[in-house]
Amino acid sequence: MARRVFFSFDYENVSDFRVNVVRNARFTNGESYFVDNSMWEKAKTKGEAALQKLIDDGLTGSSVTAVLIGSNTYGRKWVKYELIKSFTLGRGILGIHINRIKGKDQYIESKGPNPFECLRLTVDSEGKRIYFEELVDRKWREFKLFPDDNNKVSNTKHFSLGDKYNENQCGKTYKFSELGFRTRCWVNDNAKENLGSWIEEAVNSAGR
Repeated sequence: MARRVFFSFDYENVSDFRVNVVRNARFTNGESYFVDNSMWEKAKTKGEAALQKLIDDGLTGSSVTAVLIGSNTYGRKWVKYELIKSFTLGRGILGIHINRIKGKDQYIESKGPNPFECLRLTVDSEGKRIYFEELVDRKWREFKLFPDDNNKVSNTKHFSLGDKYNENQCGKTYKFSELGFRTRCWVNDNAKENLGSWIEEAVNSAGR
């Protein structure tokens, strides 16, 4: 069964062609591993509020969010928003390093930091809410999509849990990298053969 995957990426990696290699992989061997649910081409001339809505709409119906990790992806605010939003929606999440894919200049690039190391969450003492933070200049700070955010996008800053977390997790802080979201290399880990199984693994682990 084809899965609907939302791709999260630094748009610079579209212009250098690395993202396109991944997104076209659904045609490998004639198999349809996924349906691309990204919408950046439609968003180039949109304002930030419209872009946020396009992302939210794009995540609707998706099973998995795959962040395509280039050299600078970890610092992009929209990538952070997409990962946090995906978590709050209970989507499967995985990371794929694309630095070893040759760009349009036929060169590879340096491996970028893992975005899952740059986001973290804290469960409150009662286990009812989660608060999100981002790592900026080696310091953790509350994640805000917009600098003047006055609850405009409150669900990116905190998330109601209901009964999802147990008492042992109350008051605890976790990096996204500690939540079981795996990263792999497109080239070294042979994505052409294994992408489908990576997607299924992310779906299966989304229950938290």
